[in-house]
Amino acid sequence: MRRNLLGGSAKYPSPIRHHETMTQTSTETLHAGDDFEGLRDARTTDRLGPYLLGVWNRREWTWYVAASELRSRQVNSILGNLWHLLSPLLQVGVFFIFFGLILEVDRGVDNFIGYLAVGIFTYLFTQKATMAGGRSMTKYRPLMQLISFPRALMPVTATLTEALAAAPAFLVMFIVALSSGESPSLAWFLVAPVFAVQTAFNAGLALCVARAVSRVFDIQQVLPFIFRLGFYASGVLFNVNAYLEGNSLRILFELNPIYCFIEVNRGLVLGDQSVDWSLAVTGAIWAVAMLVVGLIWFRGAEDRYGDDR
Repeated sequence: MRRNLLGGSAKYPSPIRHHETMTQTSTETLHAGDDFEGLRDARTTDRLGPYLLGVWNRREWTWYVAASELRSRQVNSILGNLWHLLSPLLQVGVFFIFFGLILEVDRGVDNFIGYLAVGIFTYLFTQKATMAGGRSMTKYRPLMQLISFPRALMPVTATLTEALAAAPAFLVMFIVALSSGESPSLAWFLVAPVFAVQTAFNAGLALCVARAVSRVFDIQQVLPFIFRLGFYASGVLFNVNAYLEGNSLRILFELNPIYCFIEVNRGLVLGDQSVDWSLAVTGAIWAVAMLVVGLIWFRGAEDRYGDDR
């Protein structure tokens, strides 16, 4: 059953034909009531308190759209949503062959395939959430031109969708760790709060990118190259401590929030790695700061989202 975000309930429509259905359903659910009382200019911006309350009051809509979007992906492929798991697994296999077996960059790492799995799954979570946040502003522009609602819902919903997609992938990460010789540990349960903190960071970054892409669409085309550079600058493929021990460049990695999330997860999952709690604190600070800055900066252009170019 679908509960109207501020009262009432109705059965959810089918998630088939997702984009058209979402546009129609969103018109019904984003308002306070079915009688359309209180309609106003779609560009009206609330103060911060009512704005955040508006986002919170529409949380059921956010969950519904995120879940429906996830179900609608890969509907035309044979394996369907299994590609959410197979794609990073294939990347782990390719990088293990070239960097572990051929180039032998596994210096200082006993379980290199597990090391790669944690790094790749964690990094791809932030990459996908950020790029989805940027796409959300063009994807839902027709909806934003019709009705008034907190525009932050768009990148936040995109982030939640990628979090739902990443959750099973992180379970596969544990399977890879077990199959590569790791023993299960109570520390593995701490990956869940790290995942939550990373989700908050992703939401803030998605808000920043969403505003940038809404004004300059070409930024969306540049993002894959930026994330490719970040992939190699976040210690995904090699042990930074083994290659940069005593090097002043190491501080650049330790200030990289994605590197912080990767290393904390590695310390929790892999037996030969220890948790650097200073990196956990750095990652948490980054998450809070990015979420606050992203929300403030995003709201600065609230009344311009949905404008025709």
